[in-house]
Amino acid sequence: MMVGTQILEWSIMQEVKVFCVNVGDKYSPEYVYKLKSAVNRHLSVDHKFYVYTDNIQDYNFSIKAKYDLETWWNKLLIFENTGPCLYFDLDVIIQNPIDMLIKDSFHMVNPSWKNPEKAKILADRPDIGTAFTNSSVMAWVDNRNILEHFLQDPEMYMFKYGGDDRYLHHEHDYNLFPDGIIYSYRNNNFNIKYDYSVALFHQKPEIHECLDHEIVKENWL
Repeated sequence: MMVGTQILEWSIMQEVKVFCVNVGDKYSPEYVYKLKSAVNRHLSVDHKFYVYTDNIQDYNFSIKAKYDLETWWNKLLIFENTGPCLYFDLDVIIQNPIDMLIKDSFHMVNPSWKNPEKAKILADRPDIGTAFTNSSVMAWVDNRNILEHFLQDPEMYMFKYGGDDRYLHHEHDYNLFPDGIIYSYRNNNFNIKYDYSVALFHQKPEIHECLDHEIVKENWL
């Protein structure tokens, strides 16, 4: 597993595509617009922002979600896109520059906050245990094979893995973003790591439930 550490020179010459997904009613359109605003502030290269959604009337930069997938599995739709691409979950806060996230191969987050000693692992069924990767932030250039593979039997993969993190970990090759860029705000006891670029809220509480937190007041604009 190779870890990329440098921004691609050729990516500066190409427009970067940035994606998020908002299917269902868990998150309001406000989350999409706040994320788009943060990307515009912190990504210095030319880029366009898109949202995969079932409510295309809410945005003028939307892509219609298809295949009638369940919840977070719609994230896999992003892999139909090629060229330098980035993906962000809606429950993230971008607080510093993110140009360094652009990579020439498939990258996900190293969930360094997870304690291996507390991992839930079944020796004969690792596919349903703790996932030791995180897809809250992803980068890729051409991984159409991921969506093509999943669509061969989506019901089986959704049943087997229960979540896209485990599916991506067990079924596909990937690299990890270097440490020092992305962190878990919740697992850092709701303390800001000021020199990091992306804070993950993932799980509870949601960002809109933390409007009095400094990180939200300063960055969720």
